[in-house]
Amino acid sequence: MLVAHVSDLHLGYSQFGLEEREEDVYATFNEAVDISIREGVELVILGGDIFHTPRPNGKAIITLANALKKLKEKQIPVAYVLGEHDISRMRDVPLAHVFSNLGLAKKLRLDEPFVVGDCAVYGADKERRSNIDALLERLHNIEKMTGNREKRKRILVLHQGLTDMNKFAGEINSTDLPAGFDYYAMGHYHDHIEKRYQNLGGALLVYPGSIELTPSEGIKEVDKGFVLVDMSGQEATTNWVTLSSRRPQFSMNIDYDRLTEGIDDIISKASSFAKKPVVKVLVDGKNLDPKVIAANLRRLNESCLHYVWQPADEQLSSSSLAFDERPADLDAELLRLAKDALGSEEAANLAVRDLLPPAAGGNAGAVLDIVWDIFKKKRLSGDNDNSDAALAAADDNNNNSTPQNNEGKEEGGVVKGP
Repeated sequence: MLVAHVSDLHLGYSQFGLEEREEDVYATFNEAVDISIREGVELVILGGDIFHTPRPNGKAIITLANALKKLKEKQIPVAYVLGEHDISRMRDVPLAHVFSNLGLAKKLRLDEPFVVGDCAVYGADKERRSNIDALLERLHNIEKMTGNREKRKRILVLHQGLTDMNKFAGEINSTDLPAGFDYYAMGHYHDHIEKRYQNLGGALLVYPGSIELTPSEGIKEVDKGFVLVDMSGQEATTNWVTLSSRRPQFSMNIDYDRLTEGIDDIISKASSFAKKPVVKVLVDGKNLDPKVIAANLRRLNESCLHYVWQPADEQLSSSSLAFDERPADLDAELLRLAKDALGSEEAANLAVRDLLPPAAGGNAGAVLDIVWDIFKKKRLSGDNDNSDAALAAADDNNNNSTPQNNEGKEEGGVVKGP
């Protein structure tokens, strides 16, 4: 049985706020779907972070709906779990569940397998560190409940980071995972990672990585893809499929004293691609004049979709040399500014991911509903620590109703292209 394992789609994300980059994400996802159909998979697993925000735009929703419909017409079932980007901090039904209710996809559970052919598939949505003990208990229970009595091949789908691989981004350890599964289909980490763990009986654990570059990754020359998993043998085997429709991205160092020649090299490389690339230019030299550099870099407008530049020897930070241009990535910058202002990562995520989308659309009623629900929840639980921050976040979002309000602000060492 052949399974497609795709994760961290982030449908709706637009790098640098560019419509072309949003369309690139959709094209890449559709390529993964088309390859899966062509290869004859019998199941598609979506490992979380299906959307970039809990309240995605209409194009993101339609793109997913069309893909699920195409797979259903080919009689290929789709199973999924949710990542943190899919889940609102409010007690709200995640949008992805609509497709489960319509019979276009199956929401996975830990207490009940989704059986496809000779495979039993289990899964759980993302749990944050504050609620990780509840997930660990459920994982322990599933190991006791199923043991080795099930004759079918077993797949576990989770959207969690393993501390074995990243102690800062992980929430659980590999030793927390239940043994007895033939394949561990993971989501959350955006790099492609495959590893076998002896404490899991040598079973294969795989992060396919994101299908496109996301805010935390910046601009870099890297392959992205998904995994085809063959479950027919004694052990699961994989084939990582590179997605070739992606728009190229690369960085290049140029010498300040030889700007013309350096830019010629960038144009030459950029012109070799079918799609205009996204480029980071690292300028070597001393006494750099931003105006001179920016004027010369305008030559890239014809061959590059977008570019940024920074001094090669400077570490980007909010305290470094600032130019009067937009930050390199609005999503990441908004989260950073919100965290600085509110003093809490949780409140920052609430403000940017939950409150900002309806506020940007002028839906003040939705913003007030969210804040009121938070207030009631905090009041009933007796936890009022973040109530003021949440209310302040709502007020800020209503006063600044468009996500472009950070444009024109200064940010360390970055000058953007067109």
